[in-house]
Amino acid sequence: MSKKREDQGTNLLYKLIGEARGYDDVIVMGRGDPDFDTPAHIVAAAKEAMIHHHADYSPPAGLPALREAIAERVKRVNNIDVDPASEVVVTNGGQEALFLMVLATVGAGDEMIVPEPNYTTYADSLDFAGATKVEVQTWPQEDFRADPALVRAAVTERTRALLLVSPNNPCASVISPGDMRELLDIAIERDLMILSDEIYDLFVYDDFAHTSPAALPGGKERTLTLNALSKSYSMTGWRLGWITGPADLMARVTELKAATTGGASVISQYAGIAALTGPQEPVEMMAAAYRRRRRLVLDALDEMGMKYGLPQGGQFVFADIAFTGLDSAEVAQRMLTEQHVLAYPGSAFSKDRKDYLRMTFLQPEDKLIEGLERMKVAMQGIMAGR
Repeated sequence: MSKKREDQGTNLLYKLIGEARGYDDVIVMGRGDPDFDTPAHIVAAAKEAMIHHHADYSPPAGLPALREAIAERVKRVNNIDVDPASEVVVTNGGQEALFLMVLATVGAGDEMIVPEPNYTTYADSLDFAGATKVEVQTWPQEDFRADPALVRAAVTERTRALLLVSPNNPCASVISPGDMRELLDIAIERDLMILSDEIYDLFVYDDFAHTSPAALPGGKERTLTLNALSKSYSMTGWRLGWITGPADLMARVTELKAATTGGASVISQYAGIAALTGPQEPVEMMAAAYRRRRRLVLDALDEMGMKYGLPQGGQFVFADIAFTGLDSAEVAQRMLTEQHVLAYPGSAFSKDRKDYLRMTFLQPEDKLIEGLERMKVAMQGIMAGR
């Protein structure tokens, strides 16, 4: 592993995860995987596909029926009109989608503007492409807002793209409609591509609203939009996502897909058709559970004296623990060793966020409550030892 990645804390994160596996009573409060089962009608569709379609190949861009379902979904949810034949590519999860988006838009010597903190695989993909990540910092006192003025100031003659992840991982911010319009205007003025990661778009809280840049005037022709079934349908292991965008750029995405992994599993694709076209009550149930759990976590953090940017969407809370006098690596280690609770150190997401912990609400409420109580005990011990 490169020194760069060690400095960002990824090596530490794997060490903590490995240690956590050794505790029978561990409560993982940093995980990003839903704790719900995949809905039964989706599993049934996969079983049917195993019998009737197990030997089928998929075109690199995905089964036509699934692309049709994706086009209908992005129209209904995101207000984006796409041609399923030329503007949709099915991927092996969101992870492959983000890699293909980066490779399709930047190359050696190019720059991409990335609001930080952000999902670490984008940095890995930019490294692979030979491009440079230009960071624009966001802060909890502004609820981790990606300030358009700071984005504009970061644009150079080498800037080719702007990454927007909304709702964000790890800090759960949602880009407001007004800010999204300003960010798109910057992209239009400077002829930038937008990479829009919208994987948590069905989980937005309170009065906040998700806005897709491709749905705004002037946005579709310069935006690649990523999504996946992993979070919204509890299908992380099924590895099924998609990219939508303008036909000329999607042709490049399809070429890259064909040259790397080819078509996604047809079993997963038939399951995906069932997910998108079948009952949506399971998604609504998960969203309602997350709203309840979010409140439990925020109330507990308030009691512990932790500051945070209000999580406006997604499944995360990014909390500032600078008041402890310790960095997040030591706080996370002590929580795990002393109380068998695993939260993720902020340094795993950005080398500059050693004063933060990422926590999620992806546990049943009884385990979540127990985990928060254990965290309180750990924090009391940490503060008593200052």
